[in-house]
Amino acid sequence: MSPHAILGSPARDFAWFLGPGVLAAVVAVGLGVLDPKPRAEDAGLGLWIAGVLLVDVAHVWASLYRTYLDPVARRLHRTHLLATPLLVLWIGALLHLESPRLFWGVLAYVAIFHFIKQHLGFALIYVRAGGEGRRDRRLVEAAIWAGTAAPVVWWHAHLPTRFVWFIPGDLLTGLPSWLGPVALWAEVPVLLAFAVRRLQLRRRGRGHPLVPWLVLVPAINWHLGIVLFDDDRIFTITNVFLHGVPYLALVWVAGGRQRVESSLSSRGRPVAVVLAAYYGLLVALAAGEEALWDRLVWHDHPELFGTSAIELGPLPMAVVVALLTVPQATHYVLDRFIWRVGPQNPALADQLGLSPPSPS
Repeated sequence: MSPHAILGSPARDFAWFLGPGVLAAVVAVGLGVLDPKPRAEDAGLGLWIAGVLLVDVAHVWASLYRTYLDPVARRLHRTHLLATPLLVLWIGALLHLESPRLFWGVLAYVAIFHFIKQHLGFALIYVRAGGEGRRDRRLVEAAIWAGTAAPVVWWHAHLPTRFVWFIPGDLLTGLPSWLGPVALWAEVPVLLAFAVRRLQLRRRGRGHPLVPWLVLVPAINWHLGIVLFDDDRIFTITNVFLHGVPYLALVWVAGGRQRVESSLSSRGRPVAVVLAAYYGLLVALAAGEEALWDRLVWHDHPELFGTSAIELGPLPMAVVVALLTVPQATHYVLDRFIWRVGPQNPALADQLGLSPPSPS
């Protein structure tokens, strides 16, 4: 079968959905081999800007195009859009008041779950596009969970490491070290079963050719960033680009471009102008958010955001941290609703070029 393309062509789909992960893996191996003993300061401002600000935080704000900026979504998801930010603010403030470490620990596990589910979501788009049945869908789900969750278990069994999710100590400690290798070996039969099934589908001319890549590339990056290299730079590179860039591309085709074009004063503007407006808004919001984080909480980047002498007590700090986390946590929650093909998102199937579900 000819591969179904979401972004216009198979080559473009590969470039946007898999190119960032492939490039991240190559850079990670290069850094790990050529500079295997990094200093703490080697992560660098440039990597923070490129990875955290321009990709990770920006992709969180991209959800706006499918939620609060979309009049249809505002009508269909009204309860979720109103309740979610209030709920995550309330829960976040209570958790931070109880313990900042508890707050960041809970958020870290929610984020890890979200990242894995995002990889799964990308793959299942192409499972659906390839007309694959329930059996293959479940095997893809199992393979992605095996390739990403096993490194996370290994990580827990080898704490502390030089890299962290949010802050040192945000993950639970106490797992025995032998459990790490056991987790890695346990993923092998799942991935082998997945590989055998994909070969069967390929011989029969069935299945989407991008699906194996969408399982393999995340697994490689999570193993490089967590298991193979104890390096904050490599963890950042293999963590943020792999999920952030594809999400930006997906939102662009699933409403983002349309929202921007409808907001511009005249029609027929060049695609480059529309794309600049689409991404420019996200960068501006990301920069504003990070400026507030830096001035009020972290004080890590005075060269970008200036110095601050603001010192907050426990209650104001809990409220500030919870407020600043609202975009991220809201993104985690709303992603569970805004990417479901069906009556709750009536335009999504057409935006992604997907046919109705095939019978299993």
